[in-house]
Amino acid sequence: MKFLFLSILLFFSLNLFAQFSFRYENDIPLTINGDVLDRAWEGGINSAQFQKMDLDGDGIEDLIVYHRMSGELTTYLAKNSEFVWAPEYKSLFPTEINHWFILADYNCDGKMDIFTSVPQGITVFKNISSGNLPEWEQAVDFLRFDSGANIQVNASDIPGIADVDGDGDLDILAYRFTTASTIDYYKNTSMEVNSNCDELTFTRETRRWGEFAECECNSFAFSGASCNVGGAANTSYDINSPTELEHAGGKTILLFDAEGDGDLDLITSDEFCQTLYYMENVGDARNALMTSFSSYPAPNPAGFQIFPNAFLADINFDGNKDLLISSNADGNVLNSVDFSNTAKVYSNLGTNTQPDFTGNSVPFLQNEMLDLGENTYPAFADYDGDGDYDLFISNRGQITQNGFVASIFLFENTGGKFAPAFELVDDDFLGLKSESLRNIKIQFADIDRNGQPDLIYQSTTASNETKLQYRLNQGNFSFASTEDISISIGENDNAYFYDINKNGNLDLLLGTRFGALNLYVNKGNFIFEDVIQNYAGITANFEALNPNILITDLDNSGEPELIKTDVSGQISILSGTINTDFIPSSVTKNILSNDLLNDLTTTSIGQISWLTTADLFGDGKPTLFIGNNRGGISVLKNESIAENGSEGNAIRLTLFPNPTSSSFYIRTDTNAQAEMYTVKGEMIFSNLPISAGLSKEINTELLAAGVYLIRVSNGTNKPTVQRILIQK
Repeated sequence: MKFLFLSILLFFSLNLFAQFSFRYENDIPLTINGDVLDRAWEGGINSAQFQKMDLDGDGIEDLIVYHRMSGELTTYLAKNSEFVWAPEYKSLFPTEINHWFILADYNCDGKMDIFTSVPQGITVFKNISSGNLPEWEQAVDFLRFDSGANIQVNASDIPGIADVDGDGDLDILAYRFTTASTIDYYKNTSMEVNSNCDELTFTRETRRWGEFAECECNSFAFSGASCNVGGAANTSYDINSPTELEHAGGKTILLFDAEGDGDLDLITSDEFCQTLYYMENVGDARNALMTSFSSYPAPNPAGFQIFPNAFLADINFDGNKDLLISSNADGNVLNSVDFSNTAKVYSNLGTNTQPDFTGNSVPFLQNEMLDLGENTYPAFADYDGDGDYDLFISNRGQITQNGFVASIFLFENTGGKFAPAFELVDDDFLGLKSESLRNIKIQFADIDRNGQPDLIYQSTTASNETKLQYRLNQGNFSFASTEDISISIGENDNAYFYDINKNGNLDLLLGTRFGALNLYVNKGNFIFEDVIQNYAGITANFEALNPNILITDLDNSGEPELIKTDVSGQISILSGTINTDFIPSSVTKNILSNDLLNDLTTTSIGQISWLTTADLFGDGKPTLFIGNNRGGISVLKNESIAENGSEGNAIRLTLFPNPTSSSFYIRTDTNAQAEMYTVKGEMIFSNLPISAGLSKEINTELLAAGVYLIRVSNGTNKPTVQRILIQK
């Protein structure tokens, strides 16, 4: 594959003796319209903020993307002029990053520091790394200026952090927190006072940097004029005027020297506007002056329906910073943004001192991912009766000719039981687009106990009514008409059905928007006779809003676990005997295998997520598929072991060396037969006898470079599947 998931290069990690262990998976082929997506399972992109720093100590700047909508980072290493997804690096960043994220070196030590939002304005994390990996400590709770007051920045804004006056330290520009839409200039006095840039000391130089005010979309006041409510201009500026137009909506600031004249020019945007605005600084570094504006970049201005945003970073490895754009909206309130197409780049056709963004924008990263806009809800069922699991994904909606509507996407498993590969075969399964629904949440479960997976789904109508409904599978995935489940439910509630009391009826577990999980006991025909509040001890909790759950046996122990996600972004596994009185005997959160740390860490999968599982590799271990509000899917391969520390009667398989270039060895602890497949499910060989304890050499000189699957079985023990990486 063109973009190789980095953790494959770190295939042999420490053996982590833990009950639950998962690893990010990005090698399951996914085909849409004939194209295999190289970044299929990287999770989508929404409201992206792009920054760069060296993550791995190789001297090359890597890419970090902060997704404002989900409050999540994604990390990429720069390798061979490509950005390689490296999710293990995001665990190295502070968890306190909120709303906006800027990397800049404030103390001139050559290492990028973090600026981000706190309720008081801005906090800073100092990069204290001494080795190849970044480490951080909070440098200050929040920034103040010399009056003792905090430097206020709206959470919906992005300030400008740069050396504005050219004296060598970082200054701050921020739109005023309230009142007029002018820019406060906070000058860093560290160089003047200390003759170095070690300190974060500021004075407020002016409340009208650049001598302009934003009035409304496509309207600015210059040369001392200001904006009245209603858009009329004053000939003079009075900050205390009751008619002065007040700060409304989010605003962004990007500073760069567009003219190569030694001062900083401005790109700005507004939450309620559709384009970027550029202003040339016709003053100088110490006395900025803006006198006009234009949509940017000409002749092909960037824009989205709401809140465009801009960043500068070299993403094509030519040494010149390119212009990256995305929407900075933290939601789609008006359903006017197609979030499946909001990450774009204008290549710099000039230089860093004379940038030229006159070309057309092209998609960046997002077009190589599975991205269905917003809120993806995965589910598995064998649609075509071929014995493997096919993938269904519903979403919150996308802009279509019928307006903003949700649908169910069907991806057929074309790989098989041991080497899954998915291909989109239907983007409107059951034709739900015509019903003008949004936020369809799906689950397959056998309602009528006939061995056929029935479809249960939650959705919200055009009249804002949220319903729970089901369709019975009449065989061969032919569904009966829709039936309602009579229960009050909100759009942000999450329904999950499971037979808790083992009476043959599917009970309802409802995760509420405020964090509580309630159990509705099904008497039959979806008549709920008892309601158990705060099931499993999961109560209303501001730090754990919007819980979503599933129940499955993750570790082959014979006992299912309850798995929960919520706004914290952490997956929690609740163990114990699941019944109506379930209280977990243990809660496990450190489940993610991280080769950088040689340890298990908590997950950070974003503020809103939805889970499903299926045994995709034929090893008896369900793989976790995670939907999110970025419109994508992430996959966690299950490496869990049973509670007693063993794999039960599974065959122990060792492949070495791994990676390899010319040959490798297969070794098992019992007599077995080996098979080898490509990740697309194409068989390389089968029925190869392996003797217990003896190493069998496999020559790979005639095989193409890539990832292959080795499966061993003997008809008695549980089969085992592992991957081998062949390099050329």
